[in-house]
Amino acid sequence: MNPLLRIVPVARMAGFIVLLGASSFLYAQENANLGLPGSEAASPKASVTINTVKFTESSKGVDGPAQESQHIRIVQIKGSISRKLLANLQKSITPTESDPVPAGLIVFLDSKGGDGMAAMEIGKILRNAHAHVFVNGECSSACILVLAGGVVRGAPTFSIGIHQARITLSNDSGVIKKEVDAKEDPVAKSLLDKFNTSAKVYFAEMEIPPDLFIAMQSYQTKRVYRLSSPEITAYGLNGIESSYLKQRTEMYAQRPGRWPKDPEELLRRTLKVSTECMRFDANPVDFTKCYRRVLQDIY
Repeated sequence: MNPLLRIVPVARMAGFIVLLGASSFLYAQENANLGLPGSEAASPKASVTINTVKFTESSKGVDGPAQESQHIRIVQIKGSISRKLLANLQKSITPTESDPVPAGLIVFLDSKGGDGMAAMEIGKILRNAHAHVFVNGECSSACILVLAGGVVRGAPTFSIGIHQARITLSNDSGVIKKEVDAKEDPVAKSLLDKFNTSAKVYFAEMEIPPDLFIAMQSYQTKRVYRLSSPEITAYGLNGIESSYLKQRTEMYAQRPGRWPKDPEELLRRTLKVSTECMRFDANPVDFTKCYRRVLQDIY
């Protein structure tokens, strides 16, 4: 077996579903379970864990040195991407004017997929909140749409899995009856086309190169293609949104010390975070410290 390919289970869900890799969104029954696709094993439930890291940073004030208190929120998303998860995050994550160093909001992702439409809505929430999003496990299928929402994005090699969207038909018990051929089913084709169009527009809004969607469409099997580190970077899943890059470069240029002073250097250092700091993902304080060290090029 090609080491870059990994077998992915097909979603279990009542009614028609569109699968983006292992992801799915319902269009036949709104009350169906939008859990993580699973075949042999039970699907883990989605969970969201939120921690706040508080630290004090010295700054120069009019009257001399001052101590400024900063708060960084770190959100861990695990398991299925669903409408329920979307509702949870809508309540938990709101835009704020505070964007301290290294970030005001850091999001960790570990998901095999789920509801593709919900994933795009979550991605928009993260973009509006200036989230720095990193993969600390697996990010396949619909999870990619969430990752794309980060103003800063990072993922280790082979942690991201892609393949083409497809449609299946299942009963109320979640047993898959058959995979629907969109070429023969006009309703399925219409909805699949609508999803594909929405995904392309979404990626464009998030400044993700169109080559990513083309690559996704090229893998038409039920296997997931694992992206190498160069591919992850080329497809924009390791990177910084352009206007945010400019904004942060200007901010760092005003800070004394070893902070990056130009956009190329800020991008270079930021791309190292997913490899240098993810071993600290279980400890928000240590991850935050590592992120700051990498940005200052201190090892």
